[in-house]
Amino acid sequence: MRSMSAGSLLDEGPPGFHPAFRILLLMALASMLFRYSLAGLGLVLAVLWLSAATWSRETLLGVFRALRRIRWLLVSIVVIYLWVAPEPAAAGRPWYLPSATDLGTALQRAAILVALVSAVELLRRRTPVRDIAAGLVMLLAPLARLGMDTHVFARRLALTLEAVPLTAERVAAAAATHRIRRGLVGWGEAAAGLVRDIETGAARMPADAALPALQRPALRDWLLLSAGVAACLLAGLL
Repeated sequence: MRSMSAGSLLDEGPPGFHPAFRILLLMALASMLFRYSLAGLGLVLAVLWLSAATWSRETLLGVFRALRRIRWLLVSIVVIYLWVAPEPAAAGRPWYLPSATDLGTALQRAAILVALVSAVELLRRRTPVRDIAAGLVMLLAPLARLGMDTHVFARRLALTLEAVPLTAERVAAAAATHRIRRGLVGWGEAAAGLVRDIETGAARMPADAALPALQRPALRDWLLLSAGVAACLLAGLL
């Protein structure tokens, strides 16, 4: 598995919260987001973005770049909830004028996606891919007893977490370098450059893909996980 230390895709930080518990906290947050009001979602976004800004400016910019990649999906969500599949219109209200309920639902659904992407990107930037994979292996240990090869699954998922944003940045870089606005010729040059970059990166991947051996969660990790889950529950009361 190729290390992400080169480049700006990972903002290395000091050892802290256990990687497996970081994943658990992300799962807890994701399972509760659909119950949050707009106020709760706003609080979650504020905490996530403030955490990213506290770690580094590059971390915050990385989160915003990830959100920029889903901007059209967010627009689609808003359009669907406001005009494609809105609540039945009240008598006398024009079809093109959404109700406050429709607007609130559209914003809530879009905010849920923004919070999920922000949380995943924050985890990815603050936790080495190898540690994420090792944490997944630890969490999937019960399935390993049933015969599932959890190491292979964890490696593939970790590689996906690494490859998707990396490929998106390569596409953007190729588009800027080869000037896509020149039409089909520009698209062809950009595609060729992107393929060369991917092949070069694949050729540099080390053969050793061993996962690190994580320590057992300490009392501090359990306390942090409990506090994080409690905060997620409290946000749902807003």
